[in-house]
Amino acid sequence: MGILKNIFGKKAETVEKTTPKVSEYFIDIDPNSDSLSKAFKDFYKNHFINAYGLSRNEVDTYFFNSMSENEKEIAKRLIRQNLKLRQSHLFKAAGILKDKQALPILYDQLNTNTNLSWLLVIGQAIWRINGDDIYPKLLSQLKEHSSDTMREAHFDQIVDLKNKESIEMLFSYLSDKSRLVQYMAISKLNFLSAGKHEQKQRYDKKYFMEKKTDEKFKNDLLEKLKKT
Repeated sequence: MGILKNIFGKKAETVEKTTPKVSEYFIDIDPNSDSLSKAFKDFYKNHFINAYGLSRNEVDTYFFNSMSENEKEIAKRLIRQNLKLRQSHLFKAAGILKDKQALPILYDQLNTNTNLSWLLVIGQAIWRINGDDIYPKLLSQLKEHSSDTMREAHFDQIVDLKNKESIEMLFSYLSDKSRLVQYMAISKLNFLSAGKHEQKQRYDKKYFMEKKTDEKFKNDLLEKLKKT
C-alpha cells in the first residue's frame, strides 16, 4: 500500500501533536434536549465541549456502551461530520463506535497523512471497524522507529491486536533503547502476569528476559491479554 511507502525511511520523524484543538464543530442537534440520556450528554461533553480529559485518558468512557442504539447513530453522525477537522479523539470515537460509514473519510485521512502518530490513530480506528491489516504493519513500523518519543507516545497500542504478535512485541520492547519504554513493557508484563495492577511490581526486567523462550508462559500471558 502506498501509505507504507510514505512512512518507511522517515526515521527522523517526530511525534505530531494529536491532542484536541479549538475548532468549529458542525452540530445539527440540540445537545441539551431532554430526550437525550445522561450517557449521550457525557459523550457529547467529552467530544465536543472539552476533550482534554479524553486526551489524558482520564475519562470514564462508559457512555459508548450506555447510549441507546438511536443515540449511538446520532453520535456516529456527529463524529463523521467532523472527522475532517483531524482530531485524534474523533478518530478514536469513530473506531470505537465501529462506524462503517466513516471508512471513506478515514481512508482519505490515512492516505493524506504521513506522520506516524496520525497514521497510528487513524489506522487504529479503521482496524477497529474492518480489521484492515494496515494497522499491524503500522505497529511494526512503530517498533523500528528511531524516535523514542514516538514509541513512548504510542506504546499502549502495541497490545491492541491481542495476539501472539502483541506478546512478542512486549518482550522485544524490554530491550528498547528508551528506558521509559522498557519500564512500560515491564509494567504491562507485570499487569498481565498478576491479572491486575499492583502497587509494587512483582517481577523485574531480568525475570521477563529469562521467560522470552517460555512458550507456556507467553501463552498464559496471551490468554490474560485477551480478557482485558
